[in-house]
Amino acid sequence: MMQRNKTLQPAKQRAVRRCPFVASVEVTDVQSGAVLSARVSELAMGGCYVDALNPFPAGTLITLRILRDQGVFEAKAKVVYCDPKFGMGVAFTEMAPNQRAVLEGWLAEIVRLLKPAE
Repeated sequence: MMQRNKTLQPAKQRAVRRCPFVASVEVTDVQSGAVLSARVSELAMGGCYVDALNPFPAGTLITLRILRDQGVFEAKAKVVYCDPKFGMGVAFTEMAPNQRAVLEGWLAEIVRLLKPAE
């Protein structure tokens, strides 16, 4: 019996929709307790980008508290990559259901604002 050669598909990449988003953020290093006040410049369901002159190194476990007019979003996260003197890419690792709702609301609002008028 002949077997068909199956073409291996590359692992499906998650479509990450990062949206421009500006808000204040308090980032706390879980291990040392060091607190960094900074600014978020991009936001997505899976994480955000934090503009900071002295970012935490990649691998640092942190808690985030993003402050915006319409509320506060809090989550546990991990620094995925670091751009020294510029900032850090952060992946959310844990958030309460009510915090997920806050994040989803903010992102829905941004998408509505970015959508071209018909």
